[in-house]
Amino acid sequence: MNEKELLKIEPMGFGPDGPTEQEILKIFTDCDAVWLYDGDPKKPHAELTSGLCSNGFFDCMRVLKFPNLSELLAIALANKIEASIPLESIDWVVGSAYAAITFSHDVANFLFAVHGFVEKDPVNAKKMVWPRLQIPRGSVVLQVEELITTFGTVNAVRQAIEQGNGEPVTFLPVVGAIVHRPPKLPADYGDRRVVALIEREVWAVEQGDCPLCNAGSPRLRPKIKAHWAELTGKK
Repeated sequence: MNEKELLKIEPMGFGPDGPTEQEILKIFTDCDAVWLYDGDPKKPHAELTSGLCSNGFFDCMRVLKFPNLSELLAIALANKIEASIPLESIDWVVGSAYAAITFSHDVANFLFAVHGFVEKDPVNAKKMVWPRLQIPRGSVVLQVEELITTFGTVNAVRQAIEQGNGEPVTFLPVVGAIVHRPPKLPADYGDRRVVALIEREVWAVEQGDCPLCNAGSPRLRPKIKAHWAELTGKK
């Protein structure tokens, strides 16, 4: 599908329960936003920003750049969360920088909730901070991410708000996401769990432990345009 066609996709184009996981995966495919290793050792695999190797990659920004698709996915996620949590109990929706900012905003809009997002510390980019907004004492907060691999970002967001807000808030025991791609499903996060529209096992390992490297598959960084085209075979 071209960009004009993607911009015409509307929530009403799906069933009464919204798009299925397969339909959402098709949207990702149509947006050229997903790559999964097919087992051919002659083909490359992904080198993540962390330096780890991976057998899959979801580029949510390629989907969320379309406002209608971001809204569609936000509605679908909110409806899925409603099966676990009464939506009227949510006061705030928070996301992280950068890709989750616009998506968490769309979720908040659908839930009639206040929206905010943590920022990257200007001194330490690996640290999240909550420098601008004030969540009132006792407010119920839903965390939303575009993609969850581990709980690292989720924990960093929560810690930033707890340290920077000045008033205690209540975090819901569920965290919403478009894509949940842990190395093993089901994933155990203690007293919290992920509600996601897409769930796939996707591993990430050190280069020395990577079976794809050992099989001769070259590794490429997916966020570089030329590399993404090579990974997906659309050179």
